[in-house]
Amino acid sequence: ATTGAGTGELLRLCKRLIPNPAEGNPPPFLKGEGEDAEEVTCAPDPDAHVLAHVFKIANDPFVGKLGIFRIYQGTVRPDTQLYVGDGRKPFKVGHLFKMQGGKHDEVDAGIPGDICAVAKLDELHYDAVLHDSHDEDQYRMKPLDFPQPMFGLAVNTKQRGQEQKLSMALQKLSEEDPCFVVEHNQELNETVMRGLGELHMRILMERMKEKYHVEVDTRPPRIAYRETITRPAEGHYRHKKQTGGAGQFGEVFLRVRPRGRGEGFEFINKVVGGAIPTSLIPAVEKGVRQILDEGAIAG
Repeated sequence: ATTGAGTGELLRLCKRLIPNPAEGNPPPFLKGEGEDAEEVTCAPDPDAHVLAHVFKIANDPFVGKLGIFRIYQGTVRPDTQLYVGDGRKPFKVGHLFKMQGGKHDEVDAGIPGDICAVAKLDELHYDAVLHDSHDEDQYRMKPLDFPQPMFGLAVNTKQRGQEQKLSMALQKLSEEDPCFVVEHNQELNETVMRGLGELHMRILMERMKEKYHVEVDTRPPRIAYRETITRPAEGHYRHKKQTGGAGQFGEVFLRVRPRGRGEGFEFINKVVGGAIPTSLIPAVEKGVRQILDEGAIAG
């Protein structure tokens, strides 16, 4: 409340009913990978090694990229050097903030239970573990099971020349939201953003417009249809062109047959006895591979 009404009663209630960090059950960290990973429980001791978890990334127009983390163990100060995951190069905190609504208040230290933030560090990402000792290099938090982003929209800018701004906006939004992913389909030359539904997409597009000043047009993503060979066949083509001078001549014999699903493409040279110069064979293979990329019928 803006007047502070009820704040004292709420604090007294929290003190009486809510367990302190020493009595609570902190989420376990995992050490190692796969089935060999073992649970490690940290202690809310301000004198122990630092152990913190980045649970949110935010991009502020004035401060830049913010990594917001909760401290589970140890004390973080502006001169503390921290490692990100199993990174070998530490970074210096520099400016340590506490978030209060839209304000960033700089503080001298953060202790277990505090939620703090650091700015302008590109290596920070969602779910990263911060620590000040190589003893915790293999530590990570148990991952959350987020829903898969299934709803997709192809996107392009309304105004020409804003493609770079769109790319930057999509990158920053995907850093902030683990349920939002961006894909670029090379075959269709199409950028597709995926989220949890139409409302999720609409909210992100509003943020894109208000925060990054980019307006977009959307449409359903196109489908990259595939062609394949269904039965063995043979082909022969002769190219002959005279335009003065030496002219052009080429002749190709090609035999194709289907392979098993997922086995991909294989080129076999059956020429024997030097009937065709060896130096020309790679050009034949290159032509076939080009058709594989484009499609022989639909293109």
